[in-house]
Amino acid sequence: MKTEINNSTDINISVSNIFSNSHFKKAIANPDYQLLEKKLEKYQSVFGHGFKSRKDALDTLYDYMLTNYRCEYVYKNFITKTRLLGRHNLNTTNLINEFRVGSSLADVVLVNGTSTVFEIKTELDSPDRLSDQLQDYQKAFTRVYIVTHYTQSDRYLELVDDSPVGLMVLTKRNHLSKRKEAQKNTSSLDITTMFKSLRKPEYSNIISKYFGEVPDVPNMFYFKECLKLAKQIDPVEFHQLMNEQLKKRKPSEKEILSSQVPNYLANICLSIDPSREQYQQLFNYLNKKI
Repeated sequence: MKTEINNSTDINISVSNIFSNSHFKKAIANPDYQLLEKKLEKYQSVFGHGFKSRKDALDTLYDYMLTNYRCEYVYKNFITKTRLLGRHNLNTTNLINEFRVGSSLADVVLVNGTSTVFEIKTELDSPDRLSDQLQDYQKAFTRVYIVTHYTQSDRYLELVDDSPVGLMVLTKRNHLSKRKEAQKNTSSLDITTMFKSLRKPEYSNIISKYFGEVPDVPNMFYFKECLKLAKQIDPVEFHQLMNEQLKKRKPSEKEILSSQVPNYLANICLSIDPSREQYQQLFNYLNKKI
């Protein structure tokens, strides 16, 4: 479905805000879809035609973003659909949004037998911090990709041409295509960076598995003592142990996510991880006529 409309910055931002984790998380948790309902009613007049259902409305708005305003969510959703749900088994692979690495926040991390970071650079983004971000990511993960629009391809290829970092582009036909293959790189892995990216139960599991126990110290010294032990592990081996822990951050309703969720909500549902009951409430809402 193609939607043509005279776009403006206000409309673009307003439509993109609909597809936000926080927006849907609040709606699903309560459940309370009143705010979403108001936005959908607003865009019936803006788009010049009525929507058959709420599902149809969101599909139309997502299509509008694909054509007019390819925000970060569009890229995250493509990665979720094509790199996770369309390719891997959710029992052995996980995808994590907004993963803290050093002083950077990785847009998307894919973890299976290895680990891959996807750093999204939309047409509106600047590469100013990119060098620092890539350095951080390579300290914790073995493959790194920049993902951008095809019109920005040459710009970013020049920046990573002599590095292990790969480049993927969103094509004119809305497909993700590899412009440069990422090379596996373990030489930059750093124990401290990997360790600090983990939650307490995760790094505790690693220490317990490797050493047979965790430090018996007061809580205020626990992190420091665990990190001291972690530094005794080979970085490549610690990376594997880290991957095992990150794969456990799986969605609770894997079958629903992989087979029943509309394309435009894949990344949102992966992020907020609704219960079975919440999914049913969401589907009931989407299928209602407007």
